[in-house]
Amino acid sequence: MEKIIPCSLKDQEVFQRVWQRVMAGREDCGCPIEAIPHGMEGDISCRRLEELVRLNAGRPAEDGAALEESPAPEPQPEPMPPSEEAPAPEPPEAEQPPAEAEALPQPEGPHRGNDLPRLWEEPQPVDDRTARLRRQVMEALEGWQFYRHLARRARGADARVLNTLAGELHRSARRLSAAYFLITGLRYWPSELLSAPAIPSYWGALRRRHQLEQQQESAFRLAADDWEDPDMLELYGELGEGCQRRCRQLRALLEQDLT
Repeated sequence: MEKIIPCSLKDQEVFQRVWQRVMAGREDCGCPIEAIPHGMEGDISCRRLEELVRLNAGRPAEDGAALEESPAPEPQPEPMPPSEEAPAPEPPEAEQPPAEAEALPQPEGPHRGNDLPRLWEEPQPVDDRTARLRRQVMEALEGWQFYRHLARRARGADARVLNTLAGELHRSARRLSAAYFLITGLRYWPSELLSAPAIPSYWGALRRRHQLEQQQESAFRLAADDWEDPDMLELYGELGEGCQRRCRQLRALLEQDLT
């Protein structure tokens, strides 16, 4: 015997609402529950209710599963927004070694990086001591030039002696130029004014140079009388002795070559 599951009026009302929602907008969308024959009001079996649906709507029996209103889905908790990860701390920068102090430029040659003092000014009165120093520097450079050219006319030991004398006069010119700078703060080295000396005769050149050395010695002795500075007195004394020494060497060359 078929088991009858009573369908209450409440279930029929639920069916009507579901049917109207499903069949909205279609033709002949009347709910089959309204066509129940007289005398069948009240509780009816669910199977009978499915048959009435098929007869009145022509829908397959499978659609009866939609008769019952599906329960509202339980609200799902909103997903939490992904937590922003705090940026990883940057590794500490390696400490740079302190920069070494820039080394001072080293002097290169006599120019010291072209940091030269200012050139000398126009000549001052002849009796001025600084003007006399400039003249003595020029005379020493001229003697250096003279001995160099004279050494090219000689041979052997004579050439070596003359080159040595040239070196002595070059050092004398440097010492006089340094003294001039200490006094005035100006440099004086007029090597660009030198020219090739005239040497018509080798023997005559030796004689002429001997006379100039004697005159220069006397000039150094007189110049020392105008100075009280001990450095200048020492300088002129040593330069005068150098003139005497060169005179002896020149005399020795003449003595050897003339005999």
